[in-house]
Amino acid sequence: MGTEGRVRDTGFPIKEILIVVGCLLCQMGAGFFYGSRALAPEVISDLGWSRTEWASGMAPMLIVSSVGQAFVGIACTRFGVRPVIVAALGCLATSVVLFSWMQSLTQFYLAMMILALANAGIGDVSIGSVVTKWFSRRRSIALGFAMVGSNLGSVIYIGAMARMLPDWGWRGASIFVGLAGVALILPFALLVLRDPRPGEGAEAERSSERPVAEEEPSLPVREVLRRPAFWILFYSLFCYALVLLGLVDQLVLYLRDLGYSESQASGALQLAVGAGIAAKLGAGFVGQVVSSKTAYLLNTALLAISLMLVPFAATGWVLVLFSILFGLATSSRDVLLPLAIADAFGTRSFAQVYGLMVLAFVPGGALGPLVLAEAHRVFGHYRPGFMACLALTSLAVVALAFLPRGREAQAA
Repeated sequence: MGTEGRVRDTGFPIKEILIVVGCLLCQMGAGFFYGSRALAPEVISDLGWSRTEWASGMAPMLIVSSVGQAFVGIACTRFGVRPVIVAALGCLATSVVLFSWMQSLTQFYLAMMILALANAGIGDVSIGSVVTKWFSRRRSIALGFAMVGSNLGSVIYIGAMARMLPDWGWRGASIFVGLAGVALILPFALLVLRDPRPGEGAEAERSSERPVAEEEPSLPVREVLRRPAFWILFYSLFCYALVLLGLVDQLVLYLRDLGYSESQASGALQLAVGAGIAAKLGAGFVGQVVSSKTAYLLNTALLAISLMLVPFAATGWVLVLFSILFGLATSSRDVLLPLAIADAFGTRSFAQVYGLMVLAFVPGGALGPLVLAEAHRVFGHYRPGFMACLALTSLAVVALAFLPRGREAQAA
């Protein structure tokens, strides 16, 4: 094969590099959700809500997001990724405006549900589908770079909102930063991101590398749902949702209770999200040398270890260590879970299978914030909620040890 149009020594043609960059930028839009979580103390104080009322916004959001991602998988297959992502960015702009203008819980719920539609359209299912179609041999590295977008966007959104908050208030900061992000991302969605044409992408790569190609294992969706591997991965994703969204929603409030300042509390969240940038890049390279099952198992164990630290976050170095480990574990999941799914069930039905699996976010993501908020209300502190999350995550680690590999998952 010639080297024309190829970046020397990377193994990636320029066309594929642009696709990864487009995926990264589109995923940055998901960072608005994390930025809005950092505004929790100001919103609660301004509108007179309780922590449980603030946390209750997660339930309708997760229902819409998870169900929406199931339909995103179907829409990507039927219409292609570009119209799906452009429509999602329209939803993101609408949710930003509603969030910044909201006065009641009803308006809050509506803003969160529209934000959920946006995140579904620019989330792991659509971006993961694009990457798995474009890449085969270097899929894990491409996924790592593409999925960095949500973390990079989160760091930017959280930092920009924190800077604007003293002068603009939470309403001005959210609408200005949110709409500026949409304006930056939209041209790349319109002009760069697309599905591979015939003769491009992973299929062409496999054909060129294996003239007598062994067909990549793949199962129809109905058969996937009958496999234990699907339900083991489904439960693990439930635990990630429980922990991730529970802590993202309540972490700043928890740290303020411990006596940290507003900037220190937001900084801990920003550190966790920032650690995810290195995590996703590292996970992409790890996926080249370690089996997807082993990598995902170890990553889930790392999540459990981070939960052991969070009750002791009053000590500064423990908070830093927790933030880093939590960020590494939750962000690496975005790369390692799609690899495990593709390894177990193939790529032909990837978008639909992943879309169905994301339904685990409905119970997990809805329960996480509520469990922690109610633990604080009933006991006056978060520790019982943290212990419940740790117990469920530890069970996921045990279950993943029995996850079948590759063709074993299809024959099981």
